[in-house]
Amino acid sequence: MVVATAGMLATVTLAAPPFLKGPRDHSLCCGLKIPVSADGGPLDFSDPAYAKAVALHQQSFDPESSALPGSAAPDLTDSAPPPPPAPPARPILRLPGPPLSALDGPLETQSGYTKIAFSQLAGWTFTAPPQPLPPGTPPPDVVAQVPASIRRLDGQKVVLTGFLLPTKLEGGFATEFFFLSSSQLCCYGVTPTVTEWIAVKMKKEGIPPVQDVPMTLAGRLRVRAQWNDGFLSTLYELEGDGLLKTKN
Repeated sequence: MVVATAGMLATVTLAAPPFLKGPRDHSLCCGLKIPVSADGGPLDFSDPAYAKAVALHQQSFDPESSALPGSAAPDLTDSAPPPPPAPPARPILRLPGPPLSALDGPLETQSGYTKIAFSQLAGWTFTAPPQPLPPGTPPPDVVAQVPASIRRLDGQKVVLTGFLLPTKLEGGFATEFFFLSSSQLCCYGVTPTVTEWIAVKMKKEGIPPVQDVPMTLAGRLRVRAQWNDGFLSTLYELEGDGLLKTKN
């Protein structure tokens, strides 16, 4: 279990649409203070924090594939030994859950919230439009791709289990965060699709910023596209009410 402290995450801010720097973008998930420009532009690869981040990830990954786009693994010392061979790729483990088709039948509830799962929210193939959109171009209606059974959940109170990726802390608690279908997305080299995360803003108080541990979150779901500087930022949003105890 990894518990993210306020000190680690206080500098993590959403400066640009998430996961746009390629499959090795660790600027949100790792809490290693990798610098991001104010306008969401390229990372500052000369920053010592970036070298530290790459060095840490070299412990588990091939440096040619683990380095962020447009960069090379830094030579941290003049006599550094060659890195060990990369281990086999680790499978991405996602929480099991019911199929998308289960949303067409009677739905279970817990404490007044409809029970759903990422296996349903991400249980269909999304075709992303070309991005970024040219300036002045109205965004396409990507919500039309969302299955009707998911669109019907828009505005409904739902509860589901996922993993926390904090983007804003207040008083040591996460008040804004991404809720992900797997703890291994991003940090293990896989860029999530837009159906595999929910942008959450807590309605009142925040929740403990604990990562890598599944949490059951309740709130009001919104199925709507949000665009940022010509990029699709989110497809799902949640106004969070709080955590619920998991029922077996």
